[in-house]
Amino acid sequence: MVSLVVVSADDATDAAAAPRLPDRALQSALEFAVGIAAAGAKLRPPLASPAGLKPYLRFHKLPPTALAKVREAVEADGEFLRRLGLVATDELVDDVGLLWLRRSDGWQAEAVAALAAAAEPPGDGASELRREQRRREAAEAAAARARLELTLVRDQLEAERAARAAAQAAAEQAGAEVAGLRTQLRQMERAAQKRASGAEAAAQQTGSVHAELAAVQADLAAARAARDTALADRAAVHAGGPGDIERVRALLTEALGLTRGPSPSARRRQRKPLALPGGIYGNSDAAGEHLLRAADAVVLVDGYNVAKLGWPQLPLDRQRDVCIEAAENLARRWGSLIHVVFDGASIVGAAAGGRRLVRVSFSPEGVTADDVLRAEVAALDVGRPVVVVTNDQAIVTDVRAAGANVVASDTFLTLARR
Repeated sequence: MVSLVVVSADDATDAAAAPRLPDRALQSALEFAVGIAAAGAKLRPPLASPAGLKPYLRFHKLPPTALAKVREAVEADGEFLRRLGLVATDELVDDVGLLWLRRSDGWQAEAVAALAAAAEPPGDGASELRREQRRREAAEAAAARARLELTLVRDQLEAERAARAAAQAAAEQAGAEVAGLRTQLRQMERAAQKRASGAEAAAQQTGSVHAELAAVQADLAAARAARDTALADRAAVHAGGPGDIERVRALLTEALGLTRGPSPSARRRQRKPLALPGGIYGNSDAAGEHLLRAADAVVLVDGYNVAKLGWPQLPLDRQRDVCIEAAENLARRWGSLIHVVFDGASIVGAAAGGRRLVRVSFSPEGVTADDVLRAEVAALDVGRPVVVVTNDQAIVTDVRAAGANVVASDTFLTLARR
């Protein structure tokens, strides 16, 4: 029995093209592959190539025994073979080698035909012709490899020139930056020297101010001592009779004068009354609210002047209580620093109490609350605003002369009752 195998026309064509090309016929392509690998190994970074080609990178002419191994290494690396096909030219590789590298459709059949056309005719000079052909091929291969290496070296040289130009530009830029930084450093050094000179002058001025402040504090301590002596003398005279009351008044006047400061440096520092914003009149409720709410201002309240005006129908002790409650109401709402002064510490029911929001005090025996208010204004630091609440014109005149602001008792009551 005979078995029939049906083969298509395409399969028959592929089978016909299947014969393996001899290694010798691919020598130019294989030497081209070794040349590309050798040139690529010299680059930085090196070009990737099959590891099997490394033993042959120094060969300019491959021996017959190396052709099969080089061919196997190249055919095993498809990407390297593809790159070879892209750069190969007929100046570097013969026709059969180009067909093997590029591998276009039907390349096997074309390669077989090319081999047949290149077969040498028989004759007496055949051996000499073959030797000449080999010499020519070797020369062409050497020239092709030299051209390839020259091209790669030129590319590398251009890359190195570009890198050198970039490095030189970076160095010039760095030099300019260093010069700028040096200029900034010199400017900073000059500024530091100026600041050091200014700091030294400021230190000297601070020392002078401290000395002046110490003198003022000493004067103030003397004034307070004089004031306390005057008040004590006045209380003693008042207890014994009115015979020397004029002397006590003279002593109190002297204490108040000392509080204003006997030294030239103290006289230069006078309390300045608080200024009112534009559009607010001096005796209006708006003016009173602005003064009573002023930050850091000390509010001194003429206690009985306010209490008797606001609650005349109440007993004296009750008048004091509701007056203090009204002051606490303002302190709670606006955070004001309020000090209420009443006459006579010896009056029944007179006590400062333990209230948190306002300070309450009573004048010593024989001393009026008016004098205590004047002394408090004089004793407070001139840099701190002072507001006095009273309708007593004698007090108004004295405290205004000392730089304090005045709020009428009527205005105080109106604001406290809101």
